Amino acid sequence: MPAVRVRLLGRFELRADGAEVALESARAESLLAYLLLHRGEPQPRERLAALLWPESTQAQARTNLRHVLHTVRGRLPDPAAVLDVTTKALCWRGEVWLDVAEFERLLDAGHPEEAVEIHAGELLDGCDDEWLRPERDRLRARLGEALAVVVERAEGRGDLAAALAHAERLRGADPLREATYRLLMRLHDARGERARALAVYHECASTLERELGVAPSAATRAAYEALVGGGRAAAAGRAAGHAALVGRVPERAALAAAWRAAERAEPRFVLVGGEPGVGKSRLVEELRAWCARRGAAVADARCYAAEGPLAYGPVVAWLRGSALAARVARLDAARRADLARLLPELGDTRPEPLPAAELRLRLLDAVAAAVLAPGPPVLLTVDDLQHTDRETCAALHYLLRADTPRLLVVATARTGEIDALHPARELLAGLHALDRCTEIELGALGPAETAQLAHGLAGAPLSEAQAHRLHEETEGNALFVVEALRAGWSPGAPASARVQAVIGARLAQLTDPARELVAVAATIGRAFRVDVLAAAMEAAATGEDELVTALDELWQRRIVREQGPDTYDFAHDRIREVAAAAVGPVRRRLLHARIAAALERSPGADPAAVAGHYEAAGRAADAVRWYRVAAEAAQLLHADRRAVELLDRALVQLETLPAGPGRDAEELAVRTAILAPLALVDGYASPATSVHQERARELSGGAESPPLLRSLALTALSGSDFAAATRAGHLLRAAGERDGDDVGLVEAGYVLGVAAFWQADFAGARDHFTAAVARYRPEHSRVHLIRYAQDPKVTCLGRLANTLWFLGRADEAFAAREGALAWARELGHPLSTGVGLLFAALLDLDAGDDEALRARVAAMAEVRAEQPPFRLSRAALTALVAGGGPDEVDAAAAAVPGGIAAPGQTAVLARVRLAAAVRTGDAALARAASRALLDLGGPACVWAPEAHRVLGVPSRTTLRSPEGPVDQHNVVLDGTLPGNGAGTPCPPL
Repeated sequence: MPAVRVRLLGRFELRADGAEVALESARAESLLAYLLLHRGEPQPRERLAALLWPESTQAQARTNLRHVLHTVRGRLPDPAAVLDVTTKALCWRGEVWLDVAEFERLLDAGHPEEAVEIHAGELLDGCDDEWLRPERDRLRARLGEALAVVVERAEGRGDLAAALAHAERLRGADPLREATYRLLMRLHDARGERARALAVYHECASTLERELGVAPSAATRAAYEALVGGGRAAAAGRAAGHAALVGRVPERAALAAAWRAAERAEPRFVLVGGEPGVGKSRLVEELRAWCARRGAAVADARCYAAEGPLAYGPVVAWLRGSALAARVARLDAARRADLARLLPELGDTRPEPLPAAELRLRLLDAVAAAVLAPGPPVLLTVDDLQHTDRETCAALHYLLRADTPRLLVVATARTGEIDALHPARELLAGLHALDRCTEIELGALGPAETAQLAHGLAGAPLSEAQAHRLHEETEGNALFVVEALRAGWSPGAPASARVQAVIGARLAQLTDPARELVAVAATIGRAFRVDVLAAAMEAAATGEDELVTALDELWQRRIVREQGPDTYDFAHDRIREVAAAAVGPVRRRLLHARIAAALERSPGADPAAVAGHYEAAGRAADAVRWYRVAAEAAQLLHADRRAVELLDRALVQLETLPAGPGRDAEELAVRTAILAPLALVDGYASPATSVHQERARELSGGAESPPLLRSLALTALSGSDFAAATRAGHLLRAAGERDGDDVGLVEAGYVLGVAAFWQADFAGARDHFTAAVARYRPEHSRVHLIRYAQDPKVTCLGRLANTLWFLGRADEAFAAREGALAWARELGHPLSTGVGLLFAALLDLDAGDDEALRARVAAMAEVRAEQPPFRLSRAALTALVAGGGPDEVDAAAAAVPGGIAAPGQTAVLARVRLAAAVRTGDAALARAASRALLDLGGPACVWAPEAHRVLGVPSRTTLRSPEGPVDQHNVVLDGTLPGNGAGTPCPPL
């Protein structure tokens, strides 16, 4: 077996003696690929330089070649054994196992099955070099021939599943090859899947119409007629023609300019806004076809109002689309494992839970690796952005902030439905700041454009009077014009002035089976798979013949459109809305029950959708069960707001069930589960958190679980109820000792330490923090982060540093502070890092180290932690180091939503206000701030000595800190009286 193995089909891979060799250069891979494909043939340097750098001068290309050759030779273990390098030419002369050669050898030997197994993708996929095109075309043709043989053999031996898998691969290799669609139709029909066979035809016809502007051939049409019945197929046609895009000249030019910028590696985001039906989606559809013809990788997604926004919903749709699926398949194993959290079909086991920051970073990295992989530029489209989720917005911001991605994202949204609190608003603001965002607002069509659209649909021009009448009735709304004409509009029989009525009239023209299918599809509320639709229709005793006929009728009349393999959606949301409104309440509940049952049996179904349908069906127990599953899935993605929403809906459903022990146990589980995500969203001091805690305590009958005890402790600390916090901490510790739970024991030490600290019991706090740090195990860090949102080692070491300072042990305090920050850096968890920096900044403040304080606050500004307590403290400290007084500190804190929501936060804010007042040099202002701190009581007692000191000495007196003399006007000191040891409390006034 050769020592060197190289794969060029798909992702480039070079192995020497079993170890992977990373060239880390696309040019190096291209050079080596060319030499391998022409191995044994010396290649002149001039030819290689011209092939690899066709746009460079000859001298520059030769220089580039020398640099790349140097890289290749430096990476190969023994370059002299495989490369022949002279001043004139290069040649691969060594023995090598090459997948391209093995692929062709197996084909020539009559082993197509083994050959197609070796073929893992396009030749040197991701490389755009011109020299690859002829070789790619040749190998693609050979693959197509091999796959056709493999499919025929599998079909001949009755292995239809294998035949289908290879036929799908054949379609992916050439989506414009009609023979493949006919093959797929035949295979699905042979498996008794006539509806899926019909979906293949619809996809074929739509692809040919969109990409080439042609209809399917006679052979394909005949295969279709055999499925649905020749007489009916011939009679139907496609009603009223395809609505051409008219007008929109400036908007089309703006989109074309955005695409050309993306081709130049200048990423752009375009938001197309407008009223419903104005033509937003049609404009984007035209861009999509234009970009596809230019060789773009195009992926589409759509957001839906039903069941609420799905975390990463559009991202999942993009990655599953044919344009990006191949890129996902080429990712390394680690990134594919990360994407399995979004695409379960990629993994055999359930992915390991990860902390929020680590999960987000790994997911975004994997998504970017797929979307921004080398290859053609990418167009991502998403309809109805007003229904999207914050996780998708974060992913888009991540993708579009990259330095040079060849990426354009185009979204549509209804005017006025993205308000100031919508997650997309932050995305738009961030992209505008980067000058990477364009917003286009579509208006209604004018009279001439309305007449042009009508002419295209009707096949004959309207008179001037007719055109004026149509524009008047439809107000230039493109959807209204299309629907009116398809419903049979004529000037002598005007349509209703409401587009809903026009759509309703068109739906009324459907056959009974088609109307039944429309009702089911509209009740689903989003894009629907053929298998789900078939299962729901079978429950209604609808035969397959009726299902196929009805589905084809809806497609023929352009009421639904294909959305990819085996998937359909309504041509417009307004059609879905009208169809759904026509379903009566009793029938609607029955349909929801059927759909929920069908989704349960469908792999990869969204659990929130299943729960929503059970809720609408009035089956509360099933809805609760699935809402809990959906909330758990959301928490694994750290979509905490979504998890809270889902668990709240579960509680609403529980209220409809009969009282009893079973319901109580289920309610306790739901209320306990909601505490963790709710704390991250609203904080421990929120009224909603208290409501859930009290009800959970009532239901637990005094046997509170560790998550409930820890939540109760943090809420008590936030409200300065240290007695209650201490009781909860002791119970948490007892539970940990009873169960041998190190995680619970560490959290108990954290709770008890914080309670002691904010009561100025520094010796007790030291002991609790020290014990917690000693018991902490690094291998448990993820458990702490997932279950309790922050790392206790960081928080305990950080607060231990402040504790030791007040005990007069400065050197140990500084060592503990550095330990906390070092562990935070190693973890990379934003909230834990933020907490570590916050308490380090407070130590800097007390120690009078102004330079360190400024550096610490600057570091806090870089932390991406969104929790209100951290953001509030950061805002107050930022105002302080900027030179602001107490009013500026107050204003900065007040501007942060969420308010006081963490233990000791009022005391921290009062301490920062006092520092700001002292820095102004205004003695009266400083004394007022001191009295305000003392009046707080509770946790403010930690800094009472500092307030006493300010009240007892002149404003500009030089005092001493543990580091030596400092000017009190410039910095704030350690909170002790002059001459007393550090940590000696001042007597009360």
